[in-house]
Amino acid sequence: MKFLLAAALILSAQIGFADPIEEIVVTATLRDTELTELPMSVTVLTEEDIQTREVQHLDQLLNMTPNVNFSAGASRGRFVQIRGIGERSQFKDPLNSSVGLVIDGIDFSGIGLAGTLFDVRQVEILRGPQGTAFGSNAMAGLMLLETNNPTDVVEGKVLLGAGNYGSHEGGAVFSGPISETVSGRLAIHQFVGNGFIDNDFLNRDDTNDFDERTVRGKLRWQASDTTRIDMVASYYDADNGYDAFSLENSRRTGSDEPGHDRQQSNAFSLTVSHETASVILDGRLFLENSDLDYGFDWDWSNVPRSGIRGGENNRRQRDSMGFDIRISSEGGARITDQIDWVVGLYRYERDVELSYNDHWEDSWGYYPSAFDSDFSTKRLAAYGQLDLPLSKQLHVTMGGRWETYDDDYRDSAGVTAKPDDDLWGGRISVEYLIDDLMLYGTLSRGYKTGGINGQAAAGADAEANPEIADFLAERLSFQSETLISYEAGLRRSQGDLTYSLSLFHMKRDDMQAKAWVLFPPAEWKSYLDNVDNGSNQGIEFSMSFRASDRLSLDAGLGLLDTELGDLTVQDIDSFPPIPVDQSSRDQAHAPDHQFFIAANYLFTSAFSLNVQVEGKDSFFFSNGHDIKSDSFTLTHATLRYRFGQYDLALWGRNLFNEDYKVRGFYFGNNPLNGWINEPYFQFGEPRTLGLTARVNF
Repeated sequence: MKFLLAAALILSAQIGFADPIEEIVVTATLRDTELTELPMSVTVLTEEDIQTREVQHLDQLLNMTPNVNFSAGASRGRFVQIRGIGERSQFKDPLNSSVGLVIDGIDFSGIGLAGTLFDVRQVEILRGPQGTAFGSNAMAGLMLLETNNPTDVVEGKVLLGAGNYGSHEGGAVFSGPISETVSGRLAIHQFVGNGFIDNDFLNRDDTNDFDERTVRGKLRWQASDTTRIDMVASYYDADNGYDAFSLENSRRTGSDEPGHDRQQSNAFSLTVSHETASVILDGRLFLENSDLDYGFDWDWSNVPRSGIRGGENNRRQRDSMGFDIRISSEGGARITDQIDWVVGLYRYERDVELSYNDHWEDSWGYYPSAFDSDFSTKRLAAYGQLDLPLSKQLHVTMGGRWETYDDDYRDSAGVTAKPDDDLWGGRISVEYLIDDLMLYGTLSRGYKTGGINGQAAAGADAEANPEIADFLAERLSFQSETLISYEAGLRRSQGDLTYSLSLFHMKRDDMQAKAWVLFPPAEWKSYLDNVDNGSNQGIEFSMSFRASDRLSLDAGLGLLDTELGDLTVQDIDSFPPIPVDQSSRDQAHAPDHQFFIAANYLFTSAFSLNVQVEGKDSFFFSNGHDIKSDSFTLTHATLRYRFGQYDLALWGRNLFNEDYKVRGFYFGNNPLNGWINEPYFQFGEPRTLGLTARVNF
């Protein structure tokens, strides 16, 4: 039925009109490429899309993209899964990302609170391994945010907005020339809101609040006719609360020590582009420094109810730097005057220091503990790509990347490890053009570096239980993962209609999956291990159609079928635990289907209504248990009035106030029912309403 729906959407969209839809250029590739010519599955969300929904953060857009999901367990959906692949949380252990996040050329992978959307020109979401261009951090795909560039004429805008739940925002942009050759842009924005939780114990409605600031400055220097220099300096400061879970699975909590979710990042990039008649030389240097602070109340309760209280805090200091130097052919440098080429060298270094502390207390006393670790990684990569036009209709692209990494881990428990490896990835794409229809097939190989089970190994007491210590010492590190992807698809741009369809099958070797083991009498340990035979396959469809001068339609559909592979977990509801084979089960956070439909209608040249409907099938929250979310459908709408330089929007998200779940756990946490295992859920955004005004000058 799902496949028939995809076919019906395509067949129903065959009527075109004369004027073409505005062309979109994708920049997250080795060469800037028009979307209609790109041989891979990509969603591009423009500044207009962001303003239509009136959202502040990347996670509020992700349901508009086929086969993209996110995991909360924090103030925002900081962890993203593409085609069912991606991390879902981070606590003590180091994290290597499966889904990359790049903002203005700076790598923010794994620290997604920086994904604010004010003055963002374009969001590009690439599905499938990006082994040639981005390497390890983009095994499942890539999210790229490009903000607006400085302008040659003076322009600016001011934004003011307010909504329910005590939310309000303000922002300003000023852009223009500084001299004949230099132009600049400054953007400042702040969003504040109480969040969607009432804490009955503390009598507060802001323990899960938002307080997010973004400051960004950009300079563009046209040093000569052939040389351009771009500089970006950005500051992100999120000081959000985290009080999202309750024993009753409601939006009313009883936490006595509400948590927090904070990120303060400073970043800088310098890009030099020099063009000659033969080659284009691009060089980029980037730096990023982040202070991350994540903490929560263990029991989501208070002393009178549980007789015990406690919490933990994970604070990380992250410093990274890197460069990417790329040379591309132009004109006379083409091989045999036909074959374009790109070669590049990439270097990346990152160091993360963790300071962890926790405590618990009861009527007998207060018991604190602490743990520190330091994890550094160094990566060096060389890459290249050839573009071969075999005829006017037939085009072949071949690319590859070799990457070496060298990690160094040590912690206060005396655990040390220095894993290293050489990895490679790449892709081969074949494109065939028939008038305005492009058919393509792509074979690609992605990879992800291995890692450390530091938390599990450090927590094992060799004297008290040598069996546990020996078991986990053998699993201190886990291997790198590789992914082979087969994809076939088509794109068509015909007058006022564009659509794309892709079919993919991906095979995961040495898939990194979390496992749990119980040691008698009742000590659980979790760790990451490598398993074989994981697979992900599905269909992605998207369409834009200008039905008339007044009506435009957009639609997207993602179908996904995943299997965990050779993973065995232990049933925590039985004692002694019974091994459970999960090989035939779906992977976590991988819904079978997602859809998105939007209609925009112009009543007059100034007055418009946009209605969006999005839906998602149920999905497992974890690979270790079978607790699932509910399927859901959300409806959003924006009524907009534009007159001259003024823009006024009355908007609503989740208009029917549906409760939907964005994170789930399964364990015993409630003393009132004898600490039995049961599910606990975090809910997504309820009905939110607001008014936003913009002035452009």
